[in-house]
Amino acid sequence: MHQVRRALVLPGGGYVASSWEIGLIAGLADAGLDIRDADTFIGTSAGARVALDLTSGRPLHELYERRLAHAPPSGEAAKLDWSRIRAGVDEAKAAGGSSAEILKRYGSLALSVAVGETAGRRERVAAQLPMRAWPEQTVLIPVVDGETGERRVLDRHIGVDLVDAVIATTASFGATPPLIDGHRYIDGGYYSSDNADLAMGCERVLILALRSPPHAMRLVPIESAVEALRAAGAHVEVVHPDDETLAALAATGGQMNPASGPAAAIAGRAQGRRVASEGLAAFWR
Repeated sequence: MHQVRRALVLPGGGYVASSWEIGLIAGLADAGLDIRDADTFIGTSAGARVALDLTSGRPLHELYERRLAHAPPSGEAAKLDWSRIRAGVDEAKAAGGSSAEILKRYGSLALSVAVGETAGRRERVAAQLPMRAWPEQTVLIPVVDGETGERRVLDRHIGVDLVDAVIATTASFGATPPLIDGHRYIDGGYYSSDNADLAMGCERVLILALRSPPHAMRLVPIESAVEALRAAGAHVEVVHPDDETLAALAATGGQMNPASGPAAAIAGRAQGRRVASEGLAAFWR
């Protein structure tokens, strides 16, 4: 029997995105649809942590409960000069050129605004992950070479330590870009918040994504990947926070407020139950 190849795309978006994704997946499971049987997981930035959670073998209810209790660290973001960062991003884009040329400028900016401490960082990230070695299931973690601007995709066959891969894909502005194979790497979300094009070759692709803010720093919008995947013959479904979820988050400061994480998990679970009954189960199976 022919087996349909399925990809689950888990974009970035900080604590809110990862909490909403876990909540949504838990809600789908409540409705009888467990999407952890995907063949390929594509996790960008915070989505990489979700991908590892889902392939860890830990019960979904445990992952969900952790999101309810999870509070983001405070203090580091307050030290960042966001006006300088946004101006630097605008200048990098305005200078034009290829995506690699623009992202190379992002890399220079990232080094110039880095304030995150590096001492003990690797140990802290390792302690937060559900495993220390790459899972057997295919997990793709995109990163950006801050020195060349090229996107690089890390997986268990590349030879890069899993902890280093997560540090790299979550190295947003403010964090010190980690050194891997002699190069400094920055957040994979600067190329694309979803990197869904990496699912090329899969027959069904499910993307769980927050809607990008008006002045998003990523270069490639989700619509580009969806169009390319569909042109290649893939069946693609994109799930964004619905009106009920957005209303729940608005009361806590919106989807860009890290404090909205627990509310995002709760709202995501309710949304997962709704979308499962709206036909997503038939698409996935």
